[in-house]
Amino acid sequence: SKKGRQMSGSGLSAPKGRHAGMAAIALKRDRYISGPTYDTVLVGRNPAPAPEESIGQLVRVQDPGRSVSKTHLLVGVDADGVWVVDRGSTNGTVVTLTDGQQIICAEHQVVRLPEGATVTFGDYSASFVHRND
Repeated sequence: SKKGRQMSGSGLSAPKGRHAGMAAIALKRDRYISGPTYDTVLVGRNPAPAPEESIGQLVRVQDPGRSVSKTHLLVGVDADGVWVVDRGSTNGTVVTLTDGQQIICAEHQVVRLPEGATVTFGDYSASFVHRND
């Protein structure tokens, strides 16, 4: 059986830093959404940044079953790689590592994504990669 574990992050805000590269988002289900973005991607059915928050790209998920929250998760890239933060979603966010271990993302905590990790939110799975184009 898969063993779940929870990792705490570095507080309530996303990591700070300079533009460390580009992240490409590949959303796997019925179709793929891919494209470069700087720093951050906010994902949800109708994602809305918090007041005074600067987001690189908003990604709307077509989810008739409403398994994904309006503003579900934040994905970003910094000098240490790719990270994800659950934004208080109803159905949660789970990171699955290549060995099958799962990390249940605590609300508003930064979780680092090792290479090959998959992020599940609602009925969707996504892989995020870091590029230095």
